[in-house]
Amino acid sequence: MTHRTALLYKRIYEAWNYRLRNVADGHWAGYCRPTSIVFLLTERCNAKCLHCDIWKNTGREDSPQAEQWKQVVSDLRRWLGPVQIVFSGGEALMKPFTTDLAAHAVSEGLFLEVLTHGYWEDQSKIERLARTKLWKVTISLDGLGDTHTLVRGRPKFWERTLRSIETLQRIQKDERLNYTIRLKTVIMSHNLHEATEIARFGNVEGMEVFYQAIEQNYNTPDDANWYLNSENWPKDPALAVATVEKLIELKRQGHRIANSHQQLEAMVSYFRDPAASRVAIMTHNAHEARRSCSALTTLQLQANGDVTVCTGADRIGNVKQQPIREMWEKRPKLWESGCCLEKRCSASELSATVPASSLQASSAWNAPTEPSHDSPFVEKQ
Repeated sequence: MTHRTALLYKRIYEAWNYRLRNVADGHWAGYCRPTSIVFLLTERCNAKCLHCDIWKNTGREDSPQAEQWKQVVSDLRRWLGPVQIVFSGGEALMKPFTTDLAAHAVSEGLFLEVLTHGYWEDQSKIERLARTKLWKVTISLDGLGDTHTLVRGRPKFWERTLRSIETLQRIQKDERLNYTIRLKTVIMSHNLHEATEIARFGNVEGMEVFYQAIEQNYNTPDDANWYLNSENWPKDPALAVATVEKLIELKRQGHRIANSHQQLEAMVSYFRDPAASRVAIMTHNAHEARRSCSALTTLQLQANGDVTVCTGADRIGNVKQQPIREMWEKRPKLWESGCCLEKRCSASELSATVPASSLQASSAWNAPTEPSHDSPFVEKQ
């Protein structure tokens, strides 16, 4: 299959499964296949980010062996065709087999994205990754200069990350490789003054910038009111709103901002009233007009081999014990009963959420409620 044909297949595959959630009033939703396939290769990290607690994990991981991961990758390709998969963590490149696994995924014809913080003095990892000819490399970049180092919590983080970006650009140019370098920025209190500058920094050929709104720290128990006491939440939400509005304008001007307009507009609403879209931001679907169950299209493989389809539900199996396709096809139909949204969302978020036709919600789902007044960020009329 040529690259152009594979790319066309990928686009049709994603669009079809996205729409299948609601075709015929959701009666065919059970036939959906995964479109968000993420391998968390490790839950260890050598950064100490202010907005993440994964680095606090210690001890040995009971992870699948490299050959087991390769088998899963091959099984996915045979089952789904040339689709997109993501290697993440923790810090994915801490696993010694990651670049070899990446090369295997590319050889299978998958569209591979690898996430890394780029904090590597020895650039050989980055060079090997680039030469696998993967589809996309995403590097976390939460500021320019000292801001990035502050957020990431280790000395010379900016210098090392910048070196990794420059290595990727050099190999991309010299060896005429077509991967995209994506800079991923979390908008938070510490970098509001530099968020738009990152858009300008990344506005070059072969690069793009993707923004996310700050969430509750990763690897911490779910807390509906986390933003009330977090140093990461903007002290001046109006400034956060203005920052995102500037990004919307930069996108209109042609800057290489990968977010859709709907995704950026959803951030504006979130910074104005976090309680009204907290869970939607965490599940990365706040921009969708109607909320679908994550279990329809999400497939996440944990570092220990466990497989989940929703962050609010139990695992559906383990790749060390069952084939990936079998687990998917036998997974619980959470969209028909047991959806976690009614338990996790605030009253204001639930009342503002329009369930997709595939999501069988209780009669209380759309019961009208007043806006949440327990959030100090609700704008007064």
